[in-house]
Amino acid sequence: MKVGHISDIHWLDTTGARATDFLNKRLSGAFNLLAGRAKKHSKDTARLALETLKEKGVDHLIVAGDLSNLALPGEFSAVRDVLRKYFDDSQMTIVPGNHDYYTRESLKAQRFEKMIYASRPGDIDLGDASVWPFVDIRGDVALIGLNSAQPRPWFVAAGRVGEAQLDALEKALSHPEVSSRFKIVVLHHHLFQVVMTPGESLRCLEDRAQLLDICKKGGVDLIVHGHNHDYTFRYEAPVLICEAGSCSVCKFGREVRAGKFNIYTIEDRKLCGVETYLYREGSFSLWRSYHFEGGTWRCCPDK
Repeated sequence: MKVGHISDIHWLDTTGARATDFLNKRLSGAFNLLAGRAKKHSKDTARLALETLKEKGVDHLIVAGDLSNLALPGEFSAVRDVLRKYFDDSQMTIVPGNHDYYTRESLKAQRFEKMIYASRPGDIDLGDASVWPFVDIRGDVALIGLNSAQPRPWFVAAGRVGEAQLDALEKALSHPEVSSRFKIVVLHHHLFQVVMTPGESLRCLEDRAQLLDICKKGGVDLIVHGHNHDYTFRYEAPVLICEAGSCSVCKFGREVRAGKFNIYTIEDRKLCGVETYLYREGSFSLWRSYHFEGGTWRCCPDK
């Protein structure tokens, strides 16, 4: 089975938006767009990523949050339609990012849930009316979607999973339909410190230590996330943690910040390899690949 992983599409669409929709945190987001973010993220590059994933024979697609830019209705509607041109709803596991819950109004309206999910996601009844977490069963793979996003004050992009989800995650990992499969946990925020400054507290996952502990004890094989618009590959034995970066970035300074996506090949409940594709000169091409050898993951060729 081939599982694709994209994140941070940041689809911008102000169709139907009113001036009053920007009398909140969206005002700071609009300034960021004017300062250059809008030029870095390309709808054509995002479409090309999806097209390439389809051409590579991906069976299931993970979208690890930040589908939208400002959590506007037009953005969710447009990005949903684009995703469905390439993958059916049953072929996608999608979780929200901080931009998808950009304002308290977007949370209250349940805009992400109502416009992205055709029905309540998940194949296993965890005995809770809440959407989160949910479990998608696809062959010998169990994908567990968590919501780390919540509305935050201006200039804050931190996340939290919360005790209720952590408790439900433990329950899900012990479920016989999950424990017997290759287990992938999907969320938006990262699980380890990236920036060695006080500013990390403004964008980190506040309960990442608790989450990683549960994942290790519960036999999780792979954790995938987004948020940083960067490329990371980290092995916290026995768990592999990956971020490909933003799949829609067309303009960049460093190669690790270029548009990317990952493909994970899983056979007989084992991860056989990881491939990362990089956007350059108008196309996505293989940038790095990894295989497990000698008790660790090695880059082929070593870089």
